[in-house]
Amino acid sequence: MLKLRGFLSTALFFLVLSSSASAITWVPEDFVCPVDNEKNTFLVVASYGSYIYSYPSKYQWLFFPVTDSPTYYLCKKCHLATYMWDFKELPKDKIVAIRATLKSITAPKPFEKYTEVSVVERLAIIEKVYTQLGKDEEWWERFYRTQGYHLAKAGEQEKAAVARKKSLELVKKFLKDEKNETSKKLLLYISGAMNHFIGDDKAAILDFEAAQKTIFAEKGTSEDDLKAGEAGLNERIKDYLALIKTPGKEPRQSDSKSSGDH
Repeated sequence: MLKLRGFLSTALFFLVLSSSASAITWVPEDFVCPVDNEKNTFLVVASYGSYIYSYPSKYQWLFFPVTDSPTYYLCKKCHLATYMWDFKELPKDKIVAIRATLKSITAPKPFEKYTEVSVVERLAIIEKVYTQLGKDEEWWERFYRTQGYHLAKAGEQEKAAVARKKSLELVKKFLKDEKNETSKKLLLYISGAMNHFIGDDKAAILDFEAAQKTIFAEKGTSEDDLKAGEAGLNERIKDYLALIKTPGKEPRQSDSKSSGDH
């Protein structure tokens, strides 16, 4: 889901040794829509630092940039919506199908800046667009987890729970699949997180306790990265269990409109 070579060890390392918070900066850049050739101005990342790994979204195993609104591009004309890294990369053989999909959506209200349209609304379009791209279940698990995060931030808790349950069901499937290359320790962490955020702390604690007993392993990962993964996840799990059992400190408390990551 997790194509996490490199990123995984970095994230785990900084979850333990995170630097002080600072600002993420974005700058405008022009893009041409691959569907209708409309010129759009979107934001691109100019700077960020390791502080992104200390934000509360870490408790859902989500990190910048998927936690930030500018990441989700939206064409002002045809309303194509994609992750920022995919806008220029849409397969040409999928354009016709995507164009037809866009004609079937309820278009957002006219806007000058794409960030005026809520992340939730943009993600709903993204879900329809990416259905045409043949993404695998690992991609969709992360999408639903991300969608749940943003729905909760928008105050739509019931819809957030639906998205998170979809993520959880896929993670459970991956845990049963011996061919899945993602570390079972990390999958158990994500399962525990989703259980916690849908309000099932009993199941969450069982997941985290199982994760504590599971050795971090991932095919193709170096010995140093494995050590970083093991140490980082163990530290995160220990922290998670302590917070879940402390009233008022539960990671779920960050799940609201008023508690952004930065």
